[in-house]
Amino acid sequence: MRGDPYQNDMFCAEVKNYAQPSDQGTQFDEFLAKCYVAAQAQHHLSDHFMWITWAPFRANSWSTLNSPSQVETAVLQHSSRVFGTSDTEEARKLLDVELAQSVAARLWLIVLSDKQETLLPLKDWAAIVAAELTRREGSW
Repeated sequence: MRGDPYQNDMFCAEVKNYAQPSDQGTQFDEFLAKCYVAAQAQHHLSDHFMWITWAPFRANSWSTLNSPSQVETAVLQHSSRVFGTSDTEEARKLLDVELAQSVAARLWLIVLSDKQETLLPLKDWAAIVAAELTRREGSW
């Protein structure tokens, strides 16, 4: 990533170019569990976790999808893969609450539309940006 405050940060993204919500809720929970494992292992792409979709899902709980409790719920749901146990109480003892909070803080939910893909800068502006990036390459 470029620019403050994300200069040189790395990210991991899952992209769902669906027309309808489909089973994104289920897939999102699995994604959160994977993010937890990646953060736990201090994976080099775990500065930020991005869920990019064209079809919003779980509209009634959208504002809580990036909450620590949602991360905890997802990790416990996938505890057999994350902790090697399907015993909920045992998994709760293994769950790192601070790590779940950290994952939630690094989570991005991005909703795009087909029309956004058609947005392009004017050729003059694209040339100016390209020239500026080339000029700054030594300082990036």
